[in-house]
Amino acid sequence: MSETNSKTETCEPVSKPLLPVSFFYILALAMLSVGTASVSFCSNQVLPLTLKKFTDSTALIGFVVALQALNQLWVTPYAAWKSDRIWTRFGRRKPLVLIVTPLLAITIMLVPHCSALWMIIPWVFILQMAEDADQAVLMPSICDSVPDKQRPLGTAMWQVAVGISGFLMARYVLGLMDRSEHWPYTISGIAVLVTGAIFLFVMRERYVPPRPQDRFRLFSYGKEVLRIREHKLIYVIFFFQPLFYLIAIAYFPLLGRDAMHLKPAEYGWAFSWGAGTTLLTSIPLGWLFNRFRHRRAFCIGACAYVILPITFGLFFMHTARDMAIFFAAQILAFNVFRLNFMPYVMEYTTHKNVGTILGFTTAVNGLVRFTLVPLAGVLVDIFGKNYKLPLYGGYLGAVVCIIALLMMRPPEKVKHLIGNG
Repeated sequence: MSETNSKTETCEPVSKPLLPVSFFYILALAMLSVGTASVSFCSNQVLPLTLKKFTDSTALIGFVVALQALNQLWVTPYAAWKSDRIWTRFGRRKPLVLIVTPLLAITIMLVPHCSALWMIIPWVFILQMAEDADQAVLMPSICDSVPDKQRPLGTAMWQVAVGISGFLMARYVLGLMDRSEHWPYTISGIAVLVTGAIFLFVMRERYVPPRPQDRFRLFSYGKEVLRIREHKLIYVIFFFQPLFYLIAIAYFPLLGRDAMHLKPAEYGWAFSWGAGTTLLTSIPLGWLFNRFRHRRAFCIGACAYVILPITFGLFFMHTARDMAIFFAAQILAFNVFRLNFMPYVMEYTTHKNVGTILGFTTAVNGLVRFTLVPLAGVLVDIFGKNYKLPLYGGYLGAVVCIIALLMMRPPEKVKHLIGNG
């Protein structure tokens, strides 16, 4: 009997509908986000403080922080695309996690021990390559093993895992920098190893025939995912949505320390309000959105609501308490948007191209962050270290996303155009 036939006998056929899975399985699968989110926390909230020791240039700090977004332009699409087209004895998503998780843990723990800027940059580049590769397979893994009706719950658990990581890192770990700078990096490295092991142990994949004859061509990659108007609009939204929050957040650690004179523990307390909001709201909201499946309407509402915290942050945020309110309000808008938009995107995919579609969305997100985070740093320097300045882009992002959502046709009207990928 051939190897392919034996695999087909022991693995679930693609054509067979997925059976419902338990809540604990979804939770265990999503735990990988705890590790990757802890690294993201260090990359975005701790790394700027470390870099400040070596340079006073906000633009240079923004460039180093944006290296993750640079890698999103090619690492995440390739990792997701490749995992759609291989099959090994471990499956198609697991091998990537098995390879990059130890690399991610090692590199993140080495960063605080660098003694010069030229030493930090290569390690940051490598760790963020590994981070983007790990993140590339998480949502496709949920799609692989969780049936359609439970995907909103899977997305909610993913958000819960991110919230757990963010809350613990902000509320309890960031303050440890007052004792020794290495603690956030070390703890995130351990978290990556533990959650990666949990993912590898629990993940169950259904067999999808490999496509070894396919070749990845970066510059023609978009042909597969830009064939219909809705796909183009999805990527427009992913391009402008980071303006809500993700561009400005790169400079909030410096805003807290240099402009608001907050200690790391005080800034961590304020940041933890956002993570706490994710913990409190993700599961109830996931249940609500699964019951009332008005994906586009909820996304539009979140885009309109986000204008309120942006305005508050720009004109009324002066203390740690104000910053805590900003984080909580902004993350609530972000969660309402994400919990609806990610399942909405999945409705415009098939089982063969889900990783490809989602991988390209991350590349688009990376493009805007890699270009606008350093540009925002230049503007911050020009306008006298005004770290709130990037928040103004949130107004533009909200308007563009609302227009794009209104232009999208319902998934059932374009399903026949999507094809098998």
